Amino acid sequence: MELNLCWWNMGLSPPIRSNNKINIEDIGLAKQYLGKMIKKRALDIVALCEISKKENLDFKQLACELNMEYIDLSGRIGRIFIDISLMYKMSKLEFISSKFLTKLQPDNRTIRVGVSVVFKEIENQKIITFFLSHWPSVLSADDKIRRIAAQELRNSIDKLFENQGKNAQIICMGDYNTEPYSDSMINTLYATRDYHIIKKKRELLFNPFWYLLSDKKTNNLGTYYYNSASMSRWYVFDQMIFSSSFLYGREDCFKLDLEQIDFYRILNDDNHCLDDVFFKKFDHYPIFCRISHER
Repeated sequence: MELNLCWWNMGLSPPIRSNNKINIEDIGLAKQYLGKMIKKRALDIVALCEISKKENLDFKQLACELNMEYIDLSGRIGRIFIDISLMYKMSKLEFISSKFLTKLQPDNRTIRVGVSVVFKEIENQKIITFFLSHWPSVLSADDKIRRIAAQELRNSIDKLFENQGKNAQIICMGDYNTEPYSDSMINTLYATRDYHIIKKKRELLFNPFWYLLSDKKTNNLGTYYYNSASMSRWYVFDQMIFSSSFLYGREDCFKLDLEQIDFYRILNDDNHCLDDVFFKKFDHYPIFCRISHER
């Protein structure tokens, strides 16, 4: 039994107040790419970011065509917008619940932390909790705000560990607007790249997306491309992070397939664009992984 996962910040509706009209061509293009990815990679769960209620009908239609269910997780809390949706295979997963995660500061500022979504995998009756996040960007907030978001997310994860034990199956997926080595990710969320230390320290999280920081070649890889950057144009903002049970959990736990961690590559080693249409339209690139369960 395997589940193929995807996270993609589509960039259709940033989480800000806007009167901009929906660009029908952009939606059509995003649907086209998403449909191809789902079929090619046999995706079972797709988390979409920067997608609002305006686009729901279009993507609900796509989900229907692909025999998937569509959940609109977008909404507004105070002055902040949640901009996330989900598509999933009903034949493999049962949706249990979802909840917005926010943090109200003493200065009355609300910080967007994410959405928790609970699924039951039908064949093995295993509960998997997803935390889907789109943290404030470097343009609208400083590192302090992302640290607060990381702390609130960590608090939610700790509650699950308390209630379910160290074999809790937890997956964080998001555009964190910060890199894997940042203080927020390492010292607040406690997400490490050290596969082996987690065996002893089971409440640490595993972040395999460090591998996108370098390919020992020309390093034309990452999940976000900023063409106007003065130094580095590639960033690893989009990441999937796993609880230790996906590495060292009991036999009845799903396990992470390290060979199936992937991303949508847009430039090859020679700086040649592999897909001009995608490159011109989207600045975030989908990321993928696979978890599997052996009976």
